[in-house]
Amino acid sequence: MEAIYLTGKGTDKMEFGKIKVPTPGSGQVLIKVEACPINPSDLYCMEGKYGEFMNFEYPFVSGWEGSGTVVASGGGMHSWYMQGKRVAFSKCNEDTNNGEKIKLGGTMAQYAVTNAYQCVPIDNDVSFNIAASFFVNPITALGLLEQVTKDKGTSVVLTAAASQLSKMMIRLFNDNNITVIATVRKAEQVEDLKKNYNVQHIINISDEDYLESFKKAVTDLNCKHILECIGGEVFGKLVSEMPNKTQVILYGNLSRAKVCEFEPFALFTKDIQIRGFLLNVWLESKNLLKIVNIIRKVKKMIRQNLSTEINKEFDLKDFKEAIEFYEKDMSRGKIILKPWGIEN
Repeated sequence: MEAIYLTGKGTDKMEFGKIKVPTPGSGQVLIKVEACPINPSDLYCMEGKYGEFMNFEYPFVSGWEGSGTVVASGGGMHSWYMQGKRVAFSKCNEDTNNGEKIKLGGTMAQYAVTNAYQCVPIDNDVSFNIAASFFVNPITALGLLEQVTKDKGTSVVLTAAASQLSKMMIRLFNDNNITVIATVRKAEQVEDLKKNYNVQHIINISDEDYLESFKKAVTDLNCKHILECIGGEVFGKLVSEMPNKTQVILYGNLSRAKVCEFEPFALFTKDIQIRGFLLNVWLESKNLLKIVNIIRKVKKMIRQNLSTEINKEFDLKDFKEAIEFYEKDMSRGKIILKPWGIEN
């Protein structure tokens, strides 16, 4: 089969070519992949960043989520039930607690193996392109909403607020009466969020006085949460202006830059806490019933609050061109890779 895969750690280890079709084990299924999105987490993987913390067996296929049709079962009632179904799915979870390598690759291939319980049947009127983004963004949005509501937050700062994930969160926060303070980089993003998402507090960090506007907004609203996904120097500047007892939740690093411009005295004089959010870790804290309820929520809202805009399709073999296109404007909509080519 054709696939995008890593041959080792580092940014120069990504290749496209033919590798062996994986074989499903007990409780697993083989999926003919029809669509997979490019997420920031995929870029981190392609750049070898996860390889510093995860023990991959190479070659390792990239991609954390996708959609397709189950074409074979490895055995087990749930696996047999899934056979022939159109599904959204996520990369196979593997037990690595005892130091085992992560052996089963991801979704950027013509075929993928995953656990049957990580597949969600999709309705016939939901396209493979839409279903491909079922997991990472929608469930992350629900997870981050839970973090804020658990702390009884009434307002929240969203950095990179024009992204597809942030737009999902804005809709969810609006429905839960949580005021959003959005940070963006472009004037047209300000207008879009005002007009189409009813966001009243928007900070354009390209403006010279953006820090003054930001400080006034978080102070007026007594905002105690910031959901941060950019990194770099802006992160430090924004966090330093947050009120006492702020919770900073890091869930991405779009700039790929280390945090800087941070005032360390803000940590202990304002009692600011910084913590990370990783989707897999959050899901591991949930029992099966809670996970089933999360999946039901996503299925119910996939056409509305958790809907995804599709920007453009690319053939899988053109992944380098697709990544370049995606990185030029990551907020415009999802880039979808098509393992079997693009229909004319």
